[in-house]
Amino acid sequence: MSLTFTAEYRGAVAYVVTCGCGPATDRAPRYGSYDDAAAAAQETSGAHARAPLPGCGMPGECPQYPLYAEGIDPDGAVPEVGVHGDNARCLLVLLGLSGPDHHGSPAGAFLGRVLTALALMPGTGSAPETPGPGLGVGHLHRRLLDLHDLAQWCARHGRAVSWG
Repeated sequence: MSLTFTAEYRGAVAYVVTCGCGPATDRAPRYGSYDDAAAAAQETSGAHARAPLPGCGMPGECPQYPLYAEGIDPDGAVPEVGVHGDNARCLLVLLGLSGPDHHGSPAGAFLGRVLTALALMPGTGSAPETPGPGLGVGHLHRRLLDLHDLAQWCARHGRAVSWG
């Protein structure tokens, strides 16, 4: 099982051509439609050799990465928290979200769940991670702190927290 927690989707306000690098995406020219950005990505990718995108954090590797069109969220870069395997299942239980009907929550309610889970989690702060494939209390504590930051970001931007 794999889960990604993020802000509820909002339609893009513009589109860019990117290699996936945050700084390159931030500096990329804006297009008014996905089709325009996709055509520009295809045109640029079709070039024999291309230069790194302006601002790319990996200029040596950038020319080998495929370019694609990406939508720009109205609130800028949206945070994401990814969890996998037993940690994903455990986080859902800790947050009281183990039912199949949960895929979104108002930011304030989600923040309350995170704060409750943090308060009830034993040994947080100094507990070492469990080695191997077991659940790591320290890892789960860090993911809860990441979810806390996500919930606060969502609250500041008037958005629900979603996951799937």
